[in-house]
Amino acid sequence: MRQERRRFRDDTCLMPLALASLALFLSIWIVIPGPTIPLFIMTVGGTELWPTLTIFSGVALLVAWRSHSSTRSAAAITALAALLCTLVPPIAYAIKGPHIPVSALLFSPSGRADTTAARPAAPLVLAIYGGAWEHGSPKKDAQFNAIVASWGYRVIALNYPHAPGARWPAQRDAVLRQIDSLPNGRIAVLGHSSGAQLAMISAALRPHRISALITYESPVDLRLAYEYPPQPDLINIRRIMLDVCGGTPEQQPACYRSGSPRYVVHAGMPPVLMIAAGRDHVVDLRLERFLRDELRGYGVNVTYVELPWADHAFEDVATGFHNRVALWYVRRFLDLHLKGT
Repeated sequence: MRQERRRFRDDTCLMPLALASLALFLSIWIVIPGPTIPLFIMTVGGTELWPTLTIFSGVALLVAWRSHSSTRSAAAITALAALLCTLVPPIAYAIKGPHIPVSALLFSPSGRADTTAARPAAPLVLAIYGGAWEHGSPKKDAQFNAIVASWGYRVIALNYPHAPGARWPAQRDAVLRQIDSLPNGRIAVLGHSSGAQLAMISAALRPHRISALITYESPVDLRLAYEYPPQPDLINIRRIMLDVCGGTPEQQPACYRSGSPRYVVHAGMPPVLMIAAGRDHVVDLRLERFLRDELRGYGVNVTYVELPWADHAFEDVATGFHNRVALWYVRRFLDLHLKGT
């Protein structure tokens, strides 16, 4: 019995430190980007769900502070470190913006379901999923698309063939065929990552059909992506480019050029809302800024939103912190250019 009591006390002494250590493990990836895909998912998830981790870390700190165990100091320091990690995204937002009404951050970005969205005459938003041109499906962004539909838009998720089974420009041509099959009307194209590349190129090639364009973290130059992959290279960009184009830039120069939005955009394109992740570890942020400036140089109306502590694919957490900011801009951009309000 005495041994069992001692074991229980020892276990109880370790609980605050274990709780604090868990909080730190979940939170530290917010400031140290995960070097592998599973850990990078924790980077994105932790950054977008920082309020939840803040509460958890705060509870861990309180438990450590009130405990009388021999590990009290270590647990408190660990929990405090976790808490500080969770506060980095809101501090970056407070310092750099872009600032939006507080109500947009506190309440769900989805509006009430609008029955007009089901009508054929409702403004149309074509959604193109990301997935490095190799995976994904029209169902991938279901929650995101449902939010847009709740604002009174008819949302159609487009599909395209995947590499390496289908080489570029099969993906582009599949999207263009779907756009060409639609009746005339007010149409916006919205794409994520590789889907943003497809959206940008489609708007450049069909400016008379598309009234507005929205991109999340768009690739800009495929050759530069191949020659200067990010470090760490989470998704093996060179392999992806080889799968998409069937060779290196020297072997398939036409693919790398026609698949690079920087060489396809031109004057006369529809208004563009570019949403960029300030800590993007997949798409080079400097190239997104370059594309923004190039579009503006052509006289294209560009609204550029850069989210300072967001990372690539942050919008996969559709109601997460940074996407609430982005969706505030998306809704107003769509209302202006599709509804005229």
